[in-house]
Amino acid sequence: MLKKLTSNILIYGVTNGVKSLVPFLMLPILTMYLSVSDYGTLSIIEITIIFLVPIVSLNISGAINVEYFNLNRSQLGHYITNAFILTLLSFVVTFCCLILFKNEISSFLNTGSSLVLWLPVFALLRISSQVLLGIYQVSQQPKRFAQFTVLQTLVDFSLSYVLVVIFQYGYIGRIEGVYIAFSIFSLVALIILFKMGFLTKPTLIYSRSILKFGLPLIPHVVGGTVIAMSDRYFISYYAGSEDVGLYTVAYQVSALMILVSTSVNQAWIPVLYGLLKSRGEVQKAVKYSFIMALFFVVIGGLIFSLKDGLFNLIVDQKFHHAKTFFGWLVLGGIFQSIYFLATNFLFFEKKTVSLAKITVFGAVLNIILNFYLIQIYGVIGVAYATAITWALYCIVVISTCTFYFRKRY
Repeated sequence: MLKKLTSNILIYGVTNGVKSLVPFLMLPILTMYLSVSDYGTLSIIEITIIFLVPIVSLNISGAINVEYFNLNRSQLGHYITNAFILTLLSFVVTFCCLILFKNEISSFLNTGSSLVLWLPVFALLRISSQVLLGIYQVSQQPKRFAQFTVLQTLVDFSLSYVLVVIFQYGYIGRIEGVYIAFSIFSLVALIILFKMGFLTKPTLIYSRSILKFGLPLIPHVVGGTVIAMSDRYFISYYAGSEDVGLYTVAYQVSALMILVSTSVNQAWIPVLYGLLKSRGEVQKAVKYSFIMALFFVVIGGLIFSLKDGLFNLIVDQKFHHAKTFFGWLVLGGIFQSIYFLATNFLFFEKKTVSLAKITVFGAVLNIILNFYLIQIYGVIGVAYATAITWALYCIVVISTCTFYFRKRY
């Protein structure tokens, strides 16, 4: 098991490394070709799309990953088809809501109203790829996961480079590059799912099960997005787009921590679920999770020690003041990585309602901390808020996992 886990971690690590090369390779390009203000605007648009993804998708990928272990192949095909139909209905509702409030949202985002109406479309384009990659992950097919991800990454980078550097479309070119790539690979993912037998005749027989799993996760995922992204909204309101641009650069460089933890977690999830399915292996699952948590602490310390070299290597000089935020964001990333390990246990137990309650609490706490700390300490206050929120959030989730598993096992 350990040998296979190590091999899968390596494949996912290389894959996510290549995938992360796009924002990292685009970082020096975007910081060179965009003003600090435009970079801040791009960041606000991107996090708004991420905010919409769980609302449009109804978190069907997570539900499918869990049911993969409970349904036979035919049933899983009906389940996935049912899930896609529900996401289309959710997309229509979301699109109609944005039509009603497009002027207000356009003013808030400081962008054109026509772009606002594209936001739910961009969110929808992410879903089929998520589902396919989730199936590759839980069925332990990391090589196919890697092939699909790397190809999409190469197309994304190529299109973005051409539109930003050659045609000089600014931040709009970056958005177009990303979502033309998503459009292509969304279609490819649907074709692959069809060939795998996972797209069948339209059905709604699993709607209740899908919604029971997915709806409680909307506040959970949205809350998680608020914790991860609301800082930029506060900076935009209190300080302006330039400070958003600086903070976003620091956030993206510190995301090396999340790159490592995501790679480990993607390889670990199917192994963990297999261990948890056998009651006698629960202690082993907890032991390995603890070792991984210690590993994340060491990696976080290493990334922080490389701060100056990382910024000199990949960030234009006019963004170097962003280093002020870096240490606090890496610390928040360490706690977030440990949180990922803990939530795996709650997902397996389908405790999505409990997870949603915790996340809403964390999101509210984060908003309160952002509101007060940015006024007391300035922009660095939102970095403090991020680290404090993830620390408390991590502690609460671990405590909840301990409670459920002691009770059951």
